[in-house]
Amino acid sequence: MSEPNGHEPLDDLNKRLKDARNRRTAEYRNENKRTPMSDFGPAIKVGTDLVAGIVVGVVIGWVLDWWLGTTPWLLLVFFLLGSAAGLTNVMRTAQRIEAEAKAARDEKRDGSGKNEAKTASRNE
Repeated sequence: MSEPNGHEPLDDLNKRLKDARNRRTAEYRNENKRTPMSDFGPAIKVGTDLVAGIVVGVVIGWVLDWWLGTTPWLLLVFFLLGSAAGLTNVMRTAQRIEAEAKAARDEKRDGSGKNEAKTASRNE
């Protein structure tokens, strides 16, 4: 059945416990990788998208007004178009961030559900 000293089952148990602890530690490290600054990038992108759209619209409108002598009408039109473009980019970015967060939540939930299923099947 086992070796004469009888330590084989305990050695196997110790090995499995050590493996489980290592997996748990690795999962804990992966979950805690986010820092408060990790959300700073998307926030900067949203602000930059909005401002860039407005600035580009104003510059195009100002140049066309200067060239065609229609001051301030094209400036106002392109300001509105630039604002709309900036807001569209902000909405796209927000939807992408939300989709990524939802996927991460689903993955985390599915991952924990798989572990529970494995544990239940082992206990049977």
